[in-house]
Amino acid sequence: MPVELTHDAYGKCRVRVSKIKRPRRAPANAERHEFIEAAVDLLLEGDFQAAYTAADNRQIVATDTCKNTIYVLAQEDPFATIESFGLAIAAHLLRQYAQVDKAAVTLREHRWQRLFDSPHAFTGSDRETPTARITAVRDQAPVVVAGIEGLVIAKTTESGFANFHRDKYRTLEDAQDRIFASELTAAWEYARPDLDFSACRETVRTALLRRFIDHYSHSVQKTLYRMGQAALDAAPDVLSLTLTMPNKHHLLFPLERFGKTNENEVFVVTEEPFGYITGTVSR
Repeated sequence: MPVELTHDAYGKCRVRVSKIKRPRRAPANAERHEFIEAAVDLLLEGDFQAAYTAADNRQIVATDTCKNTIYVLAQEDPFATIESFGLAIAAHLLRQYAQVDKAAVTLREHRWQRLFDSPHAFTGSDRETPTARITAVRDQAPVVVAGIEGLVIAKTTESGFANFHRDKYRTLEDAQDRIFASELTAAWEYARPDLDFSACRETVRTALLRRFIDHYSHSVQKTLYRMGQAALDAAPDVLSLTLTMPNKHHLLFPLERFGKTNENEVFVVTEEPFGYITGTVSR
């Protein structure tokens, strides 16, 4: 039975790179440093079919070369944001290799927070992960999608879930006052690639979090929609935004069996199973 190769892509993943931004106007211990770290995934598409079908590797840019390119560009590029660095990587690959038609670069930033006001000490314990995905196709404007992973949020009141569908399998009772906890993932597409990405990211993040706390949540679904709407209102250069908000359940522990009253104070924290809610808000 004849077959054909209908899609192919390859690259290097989890290339972890860090950069210290040094003013170099004073000795190292007397100047203020900036510290940025990211894990980079890089996938190439183009004229590579012969390597798959004919054992002809002449067009293949080795994945080791892809890795080395990331480190060299980290030195050459200002690395102002993960978005701008991803754009620099994608542009270089299309410029350098005629056989590459498409470069997809995904970056996840490890956040280093300055320790007190030290000029060169940081703490890296934050779970929140800024992300970026750059898709560059030859002779087309690159598409930039930025995002957040692992942003844990919660509010201990002003949340409920009631009047949902009833059938013979429903056991969950209506709740008018419950814990709303989630681990937020967000991804938003920019209208163009020549923006102040740092400012836009902060605008979107702030709008999401302010809207999370400013109302009574009738459901995760309704709050998700309101958060997405607020982000688009605040950031006119964002075309669409996808939010994922899994429920991190806190279940009221039945203290009554021990002769005590649990007035919405003590909860069992569960990891699995969990509710999974996602939605995309677009202009």
